[in-house]
Amino acid sequence: MMENKTSAYPKAASALALTGSVLMVLCGTILVWVSTAILPHITFPHLSTPPHLAPGSIPAIASGVVGGIGLFGLVFGAVVLASALLLVAVPAQRTTWGVLILVFSALSFLGLGGFVVGAILGIVAGVLTLRWKPSTA
Repeated sequence: MMENKTSAYPKAASALALTGSVLMVLCGTILVWVSTAILPHITFPHLSTPPHLAPGSIPAIASGVVGGIGLFGLVFGAVVLASALLLVAVPAQRTTWGVLILVFSALSFLGLGGFVVGAILGIVAGVLTLRWKPSTA
C-alpha cells in the first residue's frame, strides 16, 4: 500500500517563495541604497549633456531611475513575502496566495526581480502553490 505523504500546506512552494522574496527585498534595498548614497555624488566631467539639461542633473536623473527600480523591487518583494507567510498561516486560501506570489514575482522583473533568481523562484513557487492539493486522508 502507498501512503499519502502530502502536508497540511505546500512546504516546497512556501520555501521557494520565501527565498525569492528575500532576494527581491535585498535587491531592492541595495538599489535604493545605491540611488541615495552613491549615485548623487558621482560626477561625469567629460560627459556632454543635452542643451536643455544642466550638467549636474545626470546623477540626479540616474539616482531617480535606480531608486524607482529599487522601490518596485521592495514593494513587490514585500507582497511576495507576505503572501508566502500567509500561505503557511492560512493554507486554505492557497489559490489567492499562489496567484499573488505568481503575479508579483513576474512583476518584480521591473525591479530587477531579486537578481532575476528571486523572480524565477517566486514564479516556480506560485505555480507549485496553484498545483498543490491538500491531503484527503
